[in-house]
Amino acid sequence: MSGQLCLGILERLDMYVIGILNTKGGAGKTTLAACLAVRASDEARVAVCDLDPQSSYSEWYRRRGSPENPALLVGADRASEAVEALRLTSPYQYVFLDGPPGALLVTEDAIGASTLVVIPVRPSGLDIGASRDCIQLCQEHRTPFLVVINAKGPHDGKLVEQTRSLLMSWGVAVAETVIAHRTQFINAITTGRTGAEKDSKARTEIDALWDEVRTAVRNAALKDGA
Repeated sequence: MSGQLCLGILERLDMYVIGILNTKGGAGKTTLAACLAVRASDEARVAVCDLDPQSSYSEWYRRRGSPENPALLVGADRASEAVEALRLTSPYQYVFLDGPPGALLVTEDAIGASTLVVIPVRPSGLDIGASRDCIQLCQEHRTPFLVVINAKGPHDGKLVEQTRSLLMSWGVAVAETVIAHRTQFINAITTGRTGAEKDSKARTEIDALWDEVRTAVRNAALKDGA
């Protein structure tokens, strides 16, 4: 049975929505969404809503064999529509939104539908500047968010610290875990797997990041329900 499910045929369960979003292209959203969704599926039922017209996540999902967990959701054009339907009938504990680059309206809608937004940012001044739109939209919507420094190069230690310091000076929450640039992340995606399934160091990074994201999304849900 395919894990691809149409909205509206699901059962009720508490649900956390995690948007993997950035208006900047090339930040690694789809790769990170796949890694985190697979990691989360080790302990819960998980689905991903592919909001990118390029459908990169959907292609990866088909190469993986269309699994039931993490599943791929279809049947909604906007994140808010998907989440509204799922909140009534969802059997998933975690729903990830894989956002498109550039599309401010789609990104803003996804931010409004998320319990927590994860913003992958490469350690460079250009990437930080190009990510400010997404950060500001999260702030305007009062949606909790966590910036993840992604694709760190082998000689980027100083850039990472500069990136972290600048973001924190803006009052932005930055994940302790830094995801390194590894060819395994790129190669695995082309075969329907994740870098964490092929490389022990990548696995350690994704495990650590998932611990941070899981804690942050649960804290965000508690705060929202208070």
